[in-house]
Amino acid sequence: MTAVVSTPLLAQAGTGQATTTDSMSSASVRDPLRGSPSSVSSLGSSARGQQDAFERNHRLGLRFYNGGADATCEVPLGRICYWNNNGDVPPPAERTDAKIEREQLLELLGRAQAADPKDDWVSGMRVRYAMEGGLPDTALVAARACGGTDWWCQALRGMALHNANQHVAGGQAFDRALASMSESQRCAWSDLTMWLDPLMQPAYKALSCTERLARNERIFRLAQPLWMLPGNDIKNELFARRTMSRVHSLGRIPYDLQWGDDLLESQVRYGWPTAWSVQNGGVADPRPPQVIGHEPTPSYDFMPLIEAIDTPLDAKSTDWDMKRKKARMRYSTRYAAGFGALPHQIARFRRGDTTVVAGGYRLMRELEMGRAPYQAGLVLDRVDGAKPIVVTKDSAGANGALLAAIQAPMLASIEVLAPVGKRAARARTVVQPLPADARLSDYLLLQRGDPSPTPSLERNAAQAYGSLEIDGGTQIGIYWEMYRQASPGAPLQVSLRATRLGASFMQKLGSSIGLSKALTPVSIKYNDNGRPDGGAGRSLTLNFPSVPAGDYQLTLLVSGAGVTDSTTQRIRVRPAK
Repeated sequence: MTAVVSTPLLAQAGTGQATTTDSMSSASVRDPLRGSPSSVSSLGSSARGQQDAFERNHRLGLRFYNGGADATCEVPLGRICYWNNNGDVPPPAERTDAKIEREQLLELLGRAQAADPKDDWVSGMRVRYAMEGGLPDTALVAARACGGTDWWCQALRGMALHNANQHVAGGQAFDRALASMSESQRCAWSDLTMWLDPLMQPAYKALSCTERLARNERIFRLAQPLWMLPGNDIKNELFARRTMSRVHSLGRIPYDLQWGDDLLESQVRYGWPTAWSVQNGGVADPRPPQVIGHEPTPSYDFMPLIEAIDTPLDAKSTDWDMKRKKARMRYSTRYAAGFGALPHQIARFRRGDTTVVAGGYRLMRELEMGRAPYQAGLVLDRVDGAKPIVVTKDSAGANGALLAAIQAPMLASIEVLAPVGKRAARARTVVQPLPADARLSDYLLLQRGDPSPTPSLERNAAQAYGSLEIDGGTQIGIYWEMYRQASPGAPLQVSLRATRLGASFMQKLGSSIGLSKALTPVSIKYNDNGRPDGGAGRSLTLNFPSVPAGDYQLTLLVSGAGVTDSTTQRIRVRPAK
């Protein structure tokens, strides 16, 4: 296919497609990052010509793609039509000759940068093609060798560091880039409108640039994939996308389209393509082959709902839907090739005017986390700029609980990262502290009960079951604390009862006349005479019978001296295997 097309061209951007009659023009509006012909070195001039030739050949040599033929346009963006390709087959492997030609181009770009480090165009292209060729170390070398426009060199360093998963250093580089920009450019680069729900956009646009930056910090924090990792990679991702888009605007790209706002919006919202292919519409389709750009997959929508952004301490776990359809943005992290919803349990225990939160997790087989080791984290944040509470554990097991103390309502994020399997899972929910006069804690499910006469939270957290999903016909343990004194002369009555939720009328009738125990599979009562040392911790082992799969309410009651306290949680019994 030639560089100039006379019929509409359909081209998928990242995970979408576009229609245009434009082609890349060699004559463009003067761009300061391109450099003037009179100041460009001979090697820089050769690099510009070879880059253009490489992309022409790259486009002509693209392999055919057999997936996504039935995809429909999810988001029209001018000439670009985007759709989510998480479920599509992977793109075809790149041709060997294209890899060789990219290596040759990179070699020339390296010599051109050494001859003139102030050539912004050369520095940007060298970082771009090093990243495209899977050479993160070369990209870092190229970014650090940039000696041209200060904001541009800092942005290239931020992008290269972000690509190498160095999120703290990447964020610092982007901060320096923003500080070196003019106010109008800094405002444009920091604009999050494209990522926001349309209902949020009018109020956001009405803010001043300074007010937007403050608003952005909350949004970036709530959208950050994993709080336990240092830095904020999703914030860096925005600026990396703007940086790469700026690089793409300086030269030919495989679409062979003249750069425009539609390409910019596509890349800011969904990222830049990292693979390319072509696809025919069929024998009856008169159009030339469609150019397909493929983003890394799977990608996820990490943006929370409006309600969570406005009032984080009222947020619900459902306010984050990473697989939301028609997402305003999607992002594929470089440290985890997949994200899942983490089965978890939150239990609270009183320590004077402080509440200790046990954040439990369990790695179900469905998460496909791969083999150990795992890194687990419990992060609690007020999302008001105050320093969060961060508890992490390296070489963590497949289930357990992490402990942290709070004195006020906080948003909790329970997270697990599998470096070997390159998978991550998380759960976010708001945690309220227990009342200062609470007489009974929540309970924590365990893999087994603690048989010692002095069970402690710290010891039992290590063998926490980790979630509220159990298998029927198994043995589980329970740990709780009572903040009331019990003795043989004044015992407390303890009962534990599981009741099936959502039972039919006939099941309820059968239970009422004693014909069915399926509705109340667990019913335990005993007197608690207190611990010899007066401690608060209690534990027991429970044989949960084989029962129909579904939801059950497991309630713990403690009564004495005319006062009854209770704590209850909904547990889910998984189908028998």
